[in-house]
Amino acid sequence: MDLKAFAIFAIAWSLFLLTVALFVDGDFMLADPLHAIVRATFFNFENERIVLLLEAGIFWVIGAGILAEQAWSVVFALIYMAQIVAGHLAFAITYLPVRFELSHVREVATQGPVLVLITLYLWIRASDLIFEAPATPARERDALGAKDRVAAHANHRTNELGAIAGSQK
Repeated sequence: MDLKAFAIFAIAWSLFLLTVALFVDGDFMLADPLHAIVRATFFNFENERIVLLLEAGIFWVIGAGILAEQAWSVVFALIYMAQIVAGHLAFAITYLPVRFELSHVREVATQGPVLVLITLYLWIRASDLIFEAPATPARERDALGAKDRVAAHANHRTNELGAIAGSQK
């Protein structure tokens, strides 16, 4: 259920990015112009619109894939979010000494904890998909054999306790 909510949020975020990219005229916003950061690269104006459209498409694919219950979409979301976290960290480290970029570094630093939490959430949800190998017939047979051995051992212990109790009467 929580993955469905995440998928809906991802689709809503993609629609927001699409709206910003298509309808906000960032060329005339002098106080807070449109910008995007990808892999420690800062994009402004028309280049930023292209980046926002690509990000909107990526989040749409992630959300649609999760809603369609495709396992690859959770892994893809994890990889993409890890790339975003690494890019923001690289941007902050690279531009920290540049005085006129401090406002952007501060903005990236405030986004960091939320991005890390989202990435950790995706890691938790995707860890079963990444580390758990699919069941093979041999593995299933071994698991059934182990259950039978445990049941036989428990039955044997019960018979021993019954014999001990019977001899003490």
